[in-house]
Amino acid sequence: MKTKPTPEALPGLPGPTPERPNGVGMAALVLAVLAVLAAGTVWGIPLAVPLGLAATVCGAIGWRRVKQDRADERAPALIGLSLGATATAVCLGLTIWFVDGLSHLDERPEDLVSRGGKYETPLDPGGTARYRDGIRVTVSKARRVPNRPGDAALAKGEVTYEFTVTYVNDQGKSVSLASSGIRSEQKFKPDGLTSTGPTSPEFPKELAPHQKVAVKMHTTAPPDATALDFSCTPTDYRAEAHWLLPLR
Repeated sequence: MKTKPTPEALPGLPGPTPERPNGVGMAALVLAVLAVLAAGTVWGIPLAVPLGLAATVCGAIGWRRVKQDRADERAPALIGLSLGATATAVCLGLTIWFVDGLSHLDERPEDLVSRGGKYETPLDPGGTARYRDGIRVTVSKARRVPNRPGDAALAKGEVTYEFTVTYVNDQGKSVSLASSGIRSEQKFKPDGLTSTGPTSPEFPKELAPHQKVAVKMHTTAPPDATALDFSCTPTDYRAEAHWLLPLR
């Protein structure tokens, strides 16, 4: 019995082209699927980042092999590349967001964020203490002014100084201010003498959203005082801001 010759056996006819598997592309697809599965759990998100990166690299190599006509099966390479890149971007963003949140876990809205303003690094005249929640306090230079009628009894030679304290509420909600808006600790350098001079106008009890309030403060100083050590606590439970105001 004679059999019909197959095309491979026919002389002069080309045989079928052998299939060229794209192993790197398949690896990209597998890695990308693992990255997506890992991203489905909270604890698997950090693991999904290296898996997604590996899938992206393998997918790019697999696609390049197809473009160079060194392999077939472009679909696994393309799917692995796109899935891997997406999983990497999403999981990396979530990881950065989570780590950033942990780093700010102990921060409070009332914390100072300005450079200077803490007691060990007082601000100069005109300096602004900025708080994390949008409150800003600025204290101007202290200038000598005539003693005011009706002041408390002044010691011999004491002089009166005036400076302006300005509050700004950059929040979209009202903020209740501390009593009179300042601390009573106003000490003069270098003797550390405490101010006993005239009282100053009180601040309002609260600041409306985006409201700005400026109040002129007055205090007395001995004639040989060189600087006013001024501290301010705008609201209760807020970090204290600090200025050093030269008096000469």
